Amino acid sequence: MRSILQDLRYAIRMMIKRPGFATVAIFTLALGIGANSAIFSVVNAVLLRPLPFKQPDKLIKLWETYPQGFGTVSPPNLKDWREQNTAFTGIAAYQSAGASLQGSDYSERVATATVSANFFDVLGVAPRLGRAFHDGEEEPGRNRVVILSDALWQRRFAQDKSIIGQTILLNGEKHEVIGVMSPEIRFPSRLTELWVPLDLSPTLLAGRDNHFLLTLGRLKDGVSLEQAREEMVTIGKRLADQYKDSQAARSVRLIPLQEEMVQFVRPALLTLFGAVVLVLLIACVNVANLLLARGAARRREIAIRSALGAGRQRLVRQFLVESVLLAVIGGGLGLVLANWGVSALAILASSVLPRASEIGLDRRVVGFTLGLSVLTGIVFGLAPALQSSKSDVQTALKDTGNAGGSPHRNRLRAWLVVAEISAALVLLISAGLLLKTFWRLQRMDPGLKTENVITMSIALPAARYSNSQTIDTFHQQLLDRLRSLPGVQHAGMINYLPLQQFGVNGDVLIEGDPPYLPGQAPWAELRTVTTDYFSAFGIPIVAGRDLNDHDVENAASVVIVNRAFVQKYLGGKDAIGKRVLRDTTPITIVGVVADVFQSGLTQAPRPEIYFPDRQSPDGVKRTMSLVLTSLGDPNLLVSSVRGQLRELDPNQPVYNVKTMSAVVNESVSDRRLNMILLGIFASVALILATIGIYSVMSFTVTQSTREIGIRMALGARSFEVLKLVIGHGLMLTLLGVAIGIAGAFGLTRLLAGLVYGVTVTDPLIFTCVPALLVAVALLACYLPGRRAMKLDPIVTLRNE
Repeated sequence: MRSILQDLRYAIRMMIKRPGFATVAIFTLALGIGANSAIFSVVNAVLLRPLPFKQPDKLIKLWETYPQGFGTVSPPNLKDWREQNTAFTGIAAYQSAGASLQGSDYSERVATATVSANFFDVLGVAPRLGRAFHDGEEEPGRNRVVILSDALWQRRFAQDKSIIGQTILLNGEKHEVIGVMSPEIRFPSRLTELWVPLDLSPTLLAGRDNHFLLTLGRLKDGVSLEQAREEMVTIGKRLADQYKDSQAARSVRLIPLQEEMVQFVRPALLTLFGAVVLVLLIACVNVANLLLARGAARRREIAIRSALGAGRQRLVRQFLVESVLLAVIGGGLGLVLANWGVSALAILASSVLPRASEIGLDRRVVGFTLGLSVLTGIVFGLAPALQSSKSDVQTALKDTGNAGGSPHRNRLRAWLVVAEISAALVLLISAGLLLKTFWRLQRMDPGLKTENVITMSIALPAARYSNSQTIDTFHQQLLDRLRSLPGVQHAGMINYLPLQQFGVNGDVLIEGDPPYLPGQAPWAELRTVTTDYFSAFGIPIVAGRDLNDHDVENAASVVIVNRAFVQKYLGGKDAIGKRVLRDTTPITIVGVVADVFQSGLTQAPRPEIYFPDRQSPDGVKRTMSLVLTSLGDPNLLVSSVRGQLRELDPNQPVYNVKTMSAVVNESVSDRRLNMILLGIFASVALILATIGIYSVMSFTVTQSTREIGIRMALGARSFEVLKLVIGHGLMLTLLGVAIGIAGAFGLTRLLAGLVYGVTVTDPLIFTCVPALLVAVALLACYLPGRRAMKLDPIVTLRNE
């Protein structure tokens, strides 16, 4: 222990003696370690940290499966699952929704979750104030109770503990506040602000075709996931046999809740974590090269210590103590950098990653940073320590010239440069692929107009708007008012906004087609729109006509379909006049519109059917999104729209106000985040690789001063000296580029799920990026080469 303290004191003295070297090494390591700590904080919060529920590993998400995929559950199936399973202590149901919270001064839209009475029991959590829901509070008439989130309790009710037992107005109806939830509980959405009981009325329990519930189960002790899966699949087959018309070809899918929440972001996070590991390795290579250069300069010191009796093991330990000390200090500085980076990441990832609000530096991240610092110190310090400790004592003591180092040591420095060029190239190519993906997505035509278009949502409470007449009257009056506003070109509505809201789909039969086998009927995305909707978005009518004011409740039922529907189900033939059957009701196709990227720019347009709002059920059209096209800046319309709404209904809030350009940008926010982060890491790698090449070539010039002087004294021209230096650096660069390209061909295949419209072996990227790296490397070689050109051979040889 005493000798280690001596080594530590000596290492500190060496750092003070050479502050320039120490500063460069520490900041290089701080960049690599800080980036790793920042990304690990995200991985820790999203992938590793357990969910804030009791025994979260026992929470299982249950889905209904069908031939086209999987989806939500119908209330009757939920009832049967509960009654027939023996694997779960309970199965809860829930769905995200929204409600108008009315106050004495204003109303606002809040994100809600409607949940079954056993929801919090299944999660294994309890409110911080009050109580959870009781059995029976799902029943109509008994479900006027509410539990507040901690955030809403603080924001709207100033943490008033007497709120328990008081009533609030939700959608115009009185609800009793029975509890306030703990701050960390925001399930099922990070936006959830209150919970209300599901209204599982007898009508809903009778409709096995009405799929709208999300379900969550808690495994019993001693029951494995495979056992539960086997039992639920058996139950699904039993229901399929019992209810052939509605349940044919349906089954059950089980997936752990935590896996369900992160399955789509895990590949991107692991890719980013792999990228920062490469950045750290490049930083380690740079510092290792610095240590090799310093070891060459310390040859006489090492030789003297060896002559005085210091063994190789003792010398290696001294060098490792010095490198670990550098790494620990770099890790401390990296932790400071990571703290800043984590704050930025939490903001950037707030709309992309689940549990983004939990991203931060906790004990696990600090421990990771400390362990990584020590490991890094050993990794980059071991090779220089072994090299420097085995120098020839007699040769080193006799050497009075420039500290050149052995050929083996020079070859090691060269191979280290090759390694960091290879790693940097892999990162640069990966970043290039993501950049090209994002560039393509930004220039994709979503099938609708985005400029000068603004959207906002309204939700009419059932208590006040209880039938189609009141809903249709409100919508018509509002649209008439909005169309008369100065600057408004078009105004329409849709129930599920493209690129922002997931819609619903259902079976649609084509009149005249032979009967379909159960579970194999055509299906389409179902939308409800008002007149002028297609004009507001600039969606062209490619055949037939648009919806008009004559398409009302008592008129002939009509729909408009998209081009994808015609291609898939009508063979691309004329669709006008054809009829589809929805719940046995024949509906005439009167128009065909162009395709719209409804589910995201990376999802091909699906078959869609647009129903007139005045021929749609009340529940479908009660919540709608306004679409307004402006002659100028659409944001200037917002206050006027709010004013018109207040005149029609003072208690009706408008929410989710966004320009369509913002909606499109948000739809690619995950890919933007990946591109930005990987681009930053690749840029850091490029800078570090450039510094590495420059430092090696500078050291080479320094150690070759005598050789260069002799060459110039014998008649070598300055240009030949420059060519010699650049040629050596270019050889290392090209070798690193060749290895990097080979590595990129293999590793970029891991990006297959993150790129779109670009192959992972894109020829342009694999040509331009290496060319860029070679150009930067040539510049890094030119600067030392230029210095070599200016050497005076007479002065150089006299000094030698």
